[in-house]
Amino acid sequence: MLRQSYHRIVSLVGRPNVGKSTLFNKITRTKKSLVFDEPGVTRDRIFAKATYNEINFFVCDTGGFEPTSKDNIKKQLAEQAKLAIEESHTVIFVVDGREGLHPIDAELMKTLRKAQKNFVICVNKCDLPKDDIFIEEFRQLGAEHIFAVSGEHSRGIGEMLETIVAKFADEKTDKIPNSENTIRLAIIGKPNVGKSSLLNRLVGETRSIVDPRPGTTRDAVDVFLKYHGKDLQVIDTAGIRRKSRMSDKLEKFSAFRSLVCLEECDVAILVIDASQGVTDADTRVVGYAFELRKPILIVINKWDLIPDKTSKTSQKFLDNLHIDLKYVHYAPVIFVSAFENLRVAKLLPMCLDIYDQSSQRFPTSKVNNALKEILTKHTPPLTKNKSR
Repeated sequence: MLRQSYHRIVSLVGRPNVGKSTLFNKITRTKKSLVFDEPGVTRDRIFAKATYNEINFFVCDTGGFEPTSKDNIKKQLAEQAKLAIEESHTVIFVVDGREGLHPIDAELMKTLRKAQKNFVICVNKCDLPKDDIFIEEFRQLGAEHIFAVSGEHSRGIGEMLETIVAKFADEKTDKIPNSENTIRLAIIGKPNVGKSSLLNRLVGETRSIVDPRPGTTRDAVDVFLKYHGKDLQVIDTAGIRRKSRMSDKLEKFSAFRSLVCLEECDVAILVIDASQGVTDADTRVVGYAFELRKPILIVINKWDLIPDKTSKTSQKFLDNLHIDLKYVHYAPVIFVSAFENLRVAKLLPMCLDIYDQSSQRFPTSKVNNALKEILTKHTPPLTKNKSR
């Protein structure tokens, strides 16, 4: 049984560069969403838990809403924003107070009204009391709740959250997963090997934006799942490659966040492009997981691209892989195709099996007996003076 375990979702939506990610980090008291001084940095829906007045809820950050754009990524951003609105309990509609009412704001308001969702308008970038006059222009949108807020300076956020959490007052249940019991699975690899496609297949919906261009994923996109009674957190990370090949600071920061996710995970899912074989970049990424002593599952993706496959094709690939990655020969390997959904369903059971193996603890007596048996069969060589 597989289902997502989000509850009480409050989504931040708005056009690009209005400060949604800054607000997201302030509300959740994290630095989970990337903040950078350029529009279009956030591309996927990012979730994090938040608490206000002892009430727990999830906050969802979305990419900039540009419904008229012809760009493939921006089209998917608009679809992601609409999905976030549909699954939300309450929507925070973020607008830029300094720039005033924009045609895209009016278009997004139509989408909100059509969805018939609870929403508040957050007029962001009202850094000083004199800036509160910015909200007057947005009253023509006809919203019941409108707030002057500064995400940068944490001004007005509390008043807005008071109104939002009041809507949860009638709910008696608190279904926020216990993070202490959650098993974290991190999908890692170099850029453009199909990590996002794999996540989408695992959760059964479009959670990560997919594009042929490398570097599409920038934030760490995580999904909380309930699988056979166990709480899982599956994390899609940005691609990791050599520092000298990283084009800008944003890519370097994304790669750093990926390494943090790897450090905090319980099982690392290393994705390799079957059509390229094991490259130096793959060796480098698996080396990070090995040095951190993480349990590893090696996933050979895009197996559908291998032409003229025979019964010996996978064994030949496996032999070459064990030569290139001989120091992780113990890691299980599976050949999949996220595009064709081939053997993807086997990943979570394999990850849980690996997690159970890595969680085993043996008493000292068992370890001593095992060592004694090994030493009996293979006596260690004597030192130079033959005395020890």
